[in-house]
Amino acid sequence: MQRRIMERYEEEGLGLPYPIVLINAAVEYLDEEGNLVGISVPNLEGLAAAVAVARAFIPVELDGREVRFMRKVIGVSAKEFAENLHMDPATFSRWEHNKQRVGAWADKEVRMATVAILAQRMPELRADMDALFALKARQRADDEAWPEIVMHLRTAEDGPIIERRNSRPEESWAPELKAA
Repeated sequence: MQRRIMERYEEEGLGLPYPIVLINAAVEYLDEEGNLVGISVPNLEGLAAAVAVARAFIPVELDGREVRFMRKVIGVSAKEFAENLHMDPATFSRWEHNKQRVGAWADKEVRMATVAILAQRMPELRADMDALFALKARQRADDEAWPEIVMHLRTAEDGPIIERRNSRPEESWAPELKAA
């Protein structure tokens, strides 16, 4: 079986309304005849956490699917997240299912909670909470493209990294940040 690192791969299995672009990270497995057998993404848990943090800093309001994604990444139930935000779980459910717009206050609370919880779990994460607090998310137009989040798999050779449990200690995910 041949193993080859893909230059670019679009991961669509994270539950977001758009793919996450992985650069030089996904591994493609081919049989002896060159037929695709499968694709694997290293450190999927670390990828999800890095994507959640990267998305929190993009100043475009969150879609319900993004709220659900962030909640799942931090590992809480919808009811628990709603209770921690001091809100009705039914309202939170409407957000996650895009039946009700999230709104500016709640959008900011979801972002702040996500980054704060992930930063606690990953002390090496240097999220600028002041910048996140000052962030003003704008509404996304219906015909506007979704944000593109490009992720690179960093290695220990690239400098300090964020280690995640169940991952190889020599690698971590890092976003390629672009202005929105």
